[in-house]
Amino acid sequence: TMQAVNKKMDPQKTLQTMQNFQKENMKMEMTEEMINDTLDDIFDASDEEEESQDIVNQVLDEIGIEISGKMAKAPSAARGLPSASASTAATISDEEIERQLKALGVD
Repeated sequence: TMQAVNKKMDPQKTLQTMQNFQKENMKMEMTEEMINDTLDDIFDASDEEEESQDIVNQVLDEIGIEISGKMAKAPSAARGLPSASASTAATISDEEIERQLKALGVD
């Protein structure tokens, strides 16, 4: 039986196929390891960012600056923009606009 199998299958070809498989398998493992290392580095960097923000907050707390409470009261761009109803309620007369333009030196 073994002789019949050896006649139908070339042992050299089988050995070469297995060696190629091992080589490609090693490449795949190395690539997977590199990808895992890169992902670990990326996730570690995000942890460092959180840690640095915590350190900044701790330093600000130590010197008595409270940002979180003041940030809620800070003006935002949306609050500073006039709304459509406010602009119609507080219309400026043409004379007032002309007076301001003359004061700026625009004819």
